[in-house]
Amino acid sequence: MPIELEAVAAEAAGCTRCRLHQSRTQVVFGQGDPHADLMFVGEAPGFHEDRLGLPFVGPSGQLLNRLLEGIGLRRDDVYICNVVKSRPPQNRDPQPDEIAACRPWLDAQIRLVDPKVVVTLGNFAAKTLLETTTGITRLRGRTHPFQGRVLLPTFHPAAALHAQGRRTAGPSPLEAMEGDFRVLAELLAAAKPAPEPEPAPEEAALVDEDRPSEQLGLF
Repeated sequence: MPIELEAVAAEAAGCTRCRLHQSRTQVVFGQGDPHADLMFVGEAPGFHEDRLGLPFVGPSGQLLNRLLEGIGLRRDDVYICNVVKSRPPQNRDPQPDEIAACRPWLDAQIRLVDPKVVVTLGNFAAKTLLETTTGITRLRGRTHPFQGRVLLPTFHPAAALHAQGRRTAGPSPLEAMEGDFRVLAELLAAAKPAPEPEPAPEEAALVDEDRPSEQLGLF
């Protein structure tokens, strides 16, 4: 981890800016490639994350890993964090003052990792970063400009897991996420710099000094 990001993580580990520090086990700052082109931002740590200190390590994380594998990426290729760094009690929704208290940590992560594409997972992350009251169902699957980057909202993996087995009129949340990840793959491909053209081969020398003169027909 780069020194500056590591310093921010160390400072955040002792954060007491909101009431969540009273019930958490530990701060869940973030994990992954600190220079990643792709950053995922979720809502808040859950039970497993709070115990291990890592984001998306429970069932939601397993689904996220599978979706990444589906577009040829590994967890180590991306950076993953949450809007709120401490687990809300009983996994309740984060409160506005809690989100505001944690926002400087998230802003620092985005600035220091400097991803080309940000994917928000779920309602809270999308609404927080896009500063909107529009729900995730309407936001997802379309790209939005964000601080000179591209932001793609999609459902939270937990929503896809909870909806499994339910009959829906349209695509299920999991099917929608799979479609969003196909869009994501296209965004990442477009964000890659174009390969530099290969230098033109030098003109062949009239006489190859490494070859015997008799092979060149000079004698």
